[in-house]
Amino acid sequence: MALGFPPPFGGSQRLPRHVGRRRALEMILTGDPIPAARAAEIGLVNAVVPADALLDAARNLAARIVRHAPTAVAACLRSVTRGINLPIDEGLAVEAASFAATVPTDGVRTGLRGFLDRSNASG
Repeated sequence: MALGFPPPFGGSQRLPRHVGRRRALEMILTGDPIPAARAAEIGLVNAVVPADALLDAARNLAARIVRHAPTAVAACLRSVTRGINLPIDEGLAVEAASFAATVPTDGVRTGLRGFLDRSNASG
């Protein structure tokens, strides 16, 4: 609005779904800046870190993701991206199809065995 036109690229549709209608309307209609702490509070960002810690925080997040199998990470991304705006039953079907296409049966057994071994070793 501050630029003289409504939010493009789905902003008027995605924001209300994420933060709620009233909050989204306030943000869209006023164009007020949102402090970082408030953005974290309402779920617009995952975390707030000092500027000098940003690269370390991003690397830490990346390291926590890449420790998993690339095919599993890709399947999760695909399932969430494709299913987020679908009714739950359709989203579950997207997830099931992604799982079936990604993980062979022996992979499931191996993955579960590894998870259980790690859980038993730490507990």
